[in-house]
Amino acid sequence: MKLSRINASSQTTSAAAYRYVMFGFIFLMYMISYADRAALSIALPALGQEFGLGSVQLGWISSSFLWSYFILNLPSSILLDTIGPRLTGVIAVALWSSAMVYGGTVSTIRQFIASRVFLGIGEAPTFGVGSSVVRAWALPKERGSVLTTLLTGQQIGLALGTLAGAFLIVRFGWRFEFAALGAIGLLWAALWWFFYKDSPYKPVAEKKGPITRAQFFSLFRSRSFYAVVITQCLGNYFNFLVMSWLPVYFIHKFHQNVFQSGAKSAVCYVSASFGAILLGRFLETSVLRRRTEIHARRIIVCTCMVLSASVGLLPFMTSMSLTLVVMGVCLAGMIAGSGANTALLADLLDDGSKIGTVTGLTLTFSNLSGLFAPIVTGYIVAGTGSFDIAWFGCSGALVIAGLTSLFMVSGPIRTLFNKA
Repeated sequence: MKLSRINASSQTTSAAAYRYVMFGFIFLMYMISYADRAALSIALPALGQEFGLGSVQLGWISSSFLWSYFILNLPSSILLDTIGPRLTGVIAVALWSSAMVYGGTVSTIRQFIASRVFLGIGEAPTFGVGSSVVRAWALPKERGSVLTTLLTGQQIGLALGTLAGAFLIVRFGWRFEFAALGAIGLLWAALWWFFYKDSPYKPVAEKKGPITRAQFFSLFRSRSFYAVVITQCLGNYFNFLVMSWLPVYFIHKFHQNVFQSGAKSAVCYVSASFGAILLGRFLETSVLRRRTEIHARRIIVCTCMVLSASVGLLPFMTSMSLTLVVMGVCLAGMIAGSGANTALLADLLDDGSKIGTVTGLTLTFSNLSGLFAPIVTGYIVAGTGSFDIAWFGCSGALVIAGLTSLFMVSGPIRTLFNKA
């Protein structure tokens, strides 16, 4: 009896340590995903010059991976809940990384757009895989801080993607940049297959399998589900605007060269990552201590989104240093708010085994919103010669996002899973 207790304790300790390996892989997956997205934002000037494209055309190209990405968020997440994160992660990352390599070999703009569409197909289940792993391996009380920390992988990826991309473009050209970044993703896919393990903490009542039709439609009877989706949509619009246009914004407003704009963008992303972790930890420890979990999370989401609305100050900034500070603060608020909103979804959902599908459905709506960000911004820049209207619009949307979470979240998101 004593020996069995020792073995059980040893297994528990081993599992508790191994979860950080799983979290590390998810962090790297997010980082690689966003580095590959940033590869295009820093390459836009060179791409536009090579193929003779203006701001409007570049805006459409920046959004092209989202055409397939948002359409397949839900189907790929249903597949995820059926075959599991291990196989889904390998297929997804290998596919989008191969698309990156192909993008560096194209000879026409149509072929390049095709490579971006395939990148979107591969990236579609990315955040579903992440949510599934966090739901399975993280304790409920730490999901918000874990998700916020993991989501900083996006900003680190954007920082490394723009900085390394700028260096590779200057030295070897944008085609080599795409091929080099694609190779890193292929390596991740191989390692994920080798190191992945199922969580021993997963509740027995949560059975793997696709969501039923009744469960799916029951989501749309939940006011809290609409609140999570609306908040995610408005935050994601800002996210994709920055991801697509930030280096170009620095070139346009402050007359930076490609490498300088990449370096300044990297500064914003890295500072935002550290800021988001600190902000998320501070809010969780101070707010969760005094209130129920659901009520506390929506306060955290609201606080972070309203903080990120300070992006409306950018049109008044004439100093590069102040611009970097404001953008870093805005991005930190957006990351922490998105992490808290995703954790709120996991807390509210009564059947955690369907978190992949529900995350995919949420992303379908939010990425449809994000799809328009680079396109609309391209038209704004072409029509007004500045980004001011784009920043003002984001500021208002982020305030609405925060208030939506605060006043619309009212209770659990119930499916028919537990009903007799």
